[in-house]
Amino acid sequence: MTHNDEKHLHALSCLHYVAAGFATWIPLLGAVYTAVGVALLLGKLPLAPGTSSRGFGWMPFAMGVFVILIGVATVGTNLLTGRSLRTRKRYTLCLLTSAMNCMHVPLGTLLGAFTLIVLCRPSVRAAFKPPSERPVNPDATGLGGTLEVKPATPPRFPPPLPHR
Repeated sequence: MTHNDEKHLHALSCLHYVAAGFATWIPLLGAVYTAVGVALLLGKLPLAPGTSSRGFGWMPFAMGVFVILIGVATVGTNLLTGRSLRTRKRYTLCLLTSAMNCMHVPLGTLLGAFTLIVLCRPSVRAAFKPPSERPVNPDATGLGGTLEVKPATPPRFPPPLPHR
């Protein structure tokens, strides 16, 4: 993995933590919406004089709970992806979170697109594999050596018969 790949993954890791910070507003706004639904259900927030708002309160309550769940999932996956980019683990989670971030226009789209571009580089993809699966080029100096991933040869079935 090149020095640029290291720098890019470090920067993207930090930006995923920032995205998680921005995404904390999602469950907070969902909590406000849920509170409005609860107030309507309890009759503390009437719609108009003489009308019952108890049945109408279920819609904002349910939508608020849904927004809270989506927000917590967004914050959690961005935090976990930030950590995973640093430790070079959970490649598939990083890809899925980056794709999910593309829906958060405009900043999440930029973060998701750039993360996908970096993650699709062969050298970065190889860095996410366990050390036993990524043989290092023997003449690599450590400053710019390349990682070569060799495909495993499939076993032969049935095994060859011994010659007599």
